[in-house]
Amino acid sequence: MHGSILLTAGAGSRMGPAVADKILEKIGTSNAFRMSFRAFSKVKEISSVVVVYRDDSQKKQIQREIKLVEDFNPNQEIILVKGGPQRSDSVRNGLLALPDPCIFAHIHDCARPMIRSETVDFMVRKVAQMYPVAVARPATNTIRKDISELNSEENLKTTETLDRTKLWEMETPQSAPKSWLIQGYQKAKELNIVITDDIHALELVSKKIILFDPGYPNPKITHDQDLTYIKFLINT
Repeated sequence: MHGSILLTAGAGSRMGPAVADKILEKIGTSNAFRMSFRAFSKVKEISSVVVVYRDDSQKKQIQREIKLVEDFNPNQEIILVKGGPQRSDSVRNGLLALPDPCIFAHIHDCARPMIRSETVDFMVRKVAQMYPVAVARPATNTIRKDISELNSEENLKTTETLDRTKLWEMETPQSAPKSWLIQGYQKAKELNIVITDDIHALELVSKKIILFDPGYPNPKITHDQDLTYIKFLINT
């Protein structure tokens, strides 16, 4: 069985004071949470949806939003669990909240509301074959690594140019067998490593992955202008 973990607990500190909660900010007639939830609720193989919330106030709003989702799958079990101080803590809480029959986990940051059900469906099929898979896309910009000394002069950088043909920009969802993710996050905790996406946890337990470019924009809401961009994409 498959379960999804929808992350809504992020503080969104880079959005600025104008946006109270980027996950619930209006996008047309919907919002980022509802759009994300709907994409997962339409995939019949997903039996459980764990929503990781930030605080009791957001939890109540999330519960109201779920009732507004069109085409909601009444057979899916909805579980709400409180997140932690870091993304990795929230993911751990979500993994532990998934029911035991859920062998596979699909983790999605609800700040990426453009995800489509057909992408989730593809990931369900791949991970069922024990192939971890993540939405990602090849880097198109030149990327440099800052290797300056800590006490280098202001604005003077020593850099190293990375080979962009080997670089991928990671997105979500990211999917894997639940037990592998639990092992990876446990190892990260033991090594005191802060990880910001789930594939890093799989790397720590030496798992190979599939990187999947969905072929459509899947931007993340980080700054207020990202909301404007997503609204533009929806209306074009």
